[in-house]
Amino acid sequence: MAQRFRERGATSPDRAMTVQELGLPPRFEEAMKRRLGRTGIFVDIGGRYYLDEARLRDFEQRDHGSGSGYGGQRSNFFVLRLVRMTLGVVIISLVLINFLTGRNIWLWYLIAALVVVWICVSVMQIVAFSRRWRY
Repeated sequence: MAQRFRERGATSPDRAMTVQELGLPPRFEEAMKRRLGRTGIFVDIGGRYYLDEARLRDFEQRDHGSGSGYGGQRSNFFVLRLVRMTLGVVIISLVLINFLTGRNIWLWYLIAALVVVWICVSVMQIVAFSRRWRY
């Protein structure tokens, strides 16, 4: 979509264009009222739009950054999801093993500790998810 703005020259406030002039679908204006508009990449000036190249570069750096910004949060979110699913499988397996082999109190303590870790990872995933959608 940014390419369309560049092709039409809508890259500064004085060269802003309407959706029709840019050849964009009507849903673009609806998207600008939501998350797309909050990014600041496309700027609305009274129904005319332009591409903010500096903001786009910042956004792309966050998106493709290594270990920080949006890209790092995306990979962190994936790792947290993987850890959480693995912990869940381990917890369920240990509960089943404990019921089938006789109830061992120490295994219950281990299960309880893993449940606490699972809850912490879940909270971390929620935080990572909320940060991810700020951009």
